[in-house]
Amino acid sequence: MPRMIFHVPYPLNPSATSASGIRPVRMREAFEAIGFDVVEISGDARRRRRSIASVKRRIRAGEVFDLVYSEASTKPTAMTEAHSLPTHPFLDIGFLRYCTRRGIPVGVFYRDIYWNSPTYLETVPAPIAAVTRMLYRSDLRRYRTSVSRIFVPSMRMAEEMPLTHIGQCSALPPGSPLVDSALPKEGISLLYVGGTGSYYRMQQTVAGVESAEGARLTICTREAEWEASRVAYSDVMGDATTVVHRSGPELEVLYDDAHLGVLMMEPIGYREFAAPMKLYEYLGHGKPILATEGSLAGDFVTEHGVGWALPYRAHALAELLQHLQAHPEEYASVRARVLDVRTSHTWEARAKQAVTALIST
Repeated sequence: MPRMIFHVPYPLNPSATSASGIRPVRMREAFEAIGFDVVEISGDARRRRRSIASVKRRIRAGEVFDLVYSEASTKPTAMTEAHSLPTHPFLDIGFLRYCTRRGIPVGVFYRDIYWNSPTYLETVPAPIAAVTRMLYRSDLRRYRTSVSRIFVPSMRMAEEMPLTHIGQCSALPPGSPLVDSALPKEGISLLYVGGTGSYYRMQQTVAGVESAEGARLTICTREAEWEASRVAYSDVMGDATTVVHRSGPELEVLYDDAHLGVLMMEPIGYREFAAPMKLYEYLGHGKPILATEGSLAGDFVTEHGVGWALPYRAHALAELLQHLQAHPEEYASVRARVLDVRTSHTWEARAKQAVTALIST
């Protein structure tokens, strides 16, 4: 059995509901599913330090590890403790460098570079942002010599990453389990699962559904987030739109009541290279996808024929929804394509991609 080290500079949370928490848990499970004996390094700094010391002893004793796979935190690596103070600045990347110097292929998944965008300063006070940006840049600078591969959600993001050699990067977007969900029998039903804050503006989407006869939309979002954004939707909301607050297994009944998964949001620059996990969850549930034209999700949908990429305009969506109801065979054809494509985008498929990229380094 091949053996690997799975490293994260924080505790794994099997009950996580956010994409940043779900992904490392699913990737760890996927490596085991494809046949690896997984040695895990995770938890708080004290626990990680003990695990790292143990693994180093095993390596020095001659034990063979085929690869190391790590997932970076959304925080700078030095700030992953609960108190966010940089009390262990060299522990984790230092370990990755140790493995690289021992000839073990090492890959780290780097989730996003939101911290490098101008809008970061709208949510983080300038003095704090100055420190965190310095630490984020330090992480990227150290990865250049500490790891073999930097995995990213998309190569478009790699092109925007500072202090990074693009040749060191490989795309490794999210995955999804395969779930056989049902379809509603009447009209056309849309489902959106995610945020509703200023980063996820969907007023034109809601307006398009409201103006299309026979169409309805379910928005599933956190209750607090909806309360904060409810007023922004007051002018477009009507009887065709329902807002609910569910997570985990509770989502399955929503998927059973949906024809289409929604990622049709107001275009912003960051979305041009963001690979949303919900895209792959919709795909895994067998749902064709509505996405914004020009976004990474929209390009994926068009390239693979698994949905429709539209301009962010209400009338464009309304016309499509009326057309699909008049021509159900078109929807059926796209859904058949979804069921075929989704098998290439499971978490196990992502684990295999990572192994191939590291072993060939």
